[in-house]
Amino acid sequence: MCGLVAVAADILSHQSHLTLARPAGVILTDGRAAVHEEIERLESTIPAGEPGHEELWRAYLQVFETAHAQGHRDVAVRVLYDAYGAALESRSWESMIAVGDAFMAIGRAPGSRAGARMNARQAYLSALIRARRSRSVDGALRAAAAFEDIDDRDVVEQCLYVAALLAAGDADAQRKVQDARERWVAQQLTQES
Repeated sequence: MCGLVAVAADILSHQSHLTLARPAGVILTDGRAAVHEEIERLESTIPAGEPGHEELWRAYLQVFETAHAQGHRDVAVRVLYDAYGAALESRSWESMIAVGDAFMAIGRAPGSRAGARMNARQAYLSALIRARRSRSVDGALRAAAAFEDIDDRDVVEQCLYVAALLAAGDADAQRKVQDARERWVAQQLTQES
């Protein structure tokens, strides 16, 4: 455990910070304002990561999947936390989405939904921050889809907002964001009726 703390401290010392300013005239609703504040607070705690750590989190997730498939829940959970640590050491938003999805897989077991959802949410927020740092529209949209799956509507809205900011000046990216927003709005209208 001390080794992980030392690694985390080292990683935190090499972080970068990117914020996207809210354009003048944009007013966030109570829920979106809270999400924005949460993301800004987390920004300084999510390590920037280093290149070359992509294979480690993938290897841990393979071990997790095997243990989970064989019903070794305790082993799967322990390895999943190792995967989470390795994903934090990487630079990718993809690693955090994959770990979040693995937490959701654990959460499908009876009695573990709340804790798994909380861990998945943290991983997905990290993914959004990483996507924002790397200016990845696809990453922000994938984070939106993940938050849609856990029914965190305010964060979906924030992800779509970040994706739209990142897509500025790129017609293809803007089209992707518009398509995602239209699907999201249609889903909300369907749920309300």
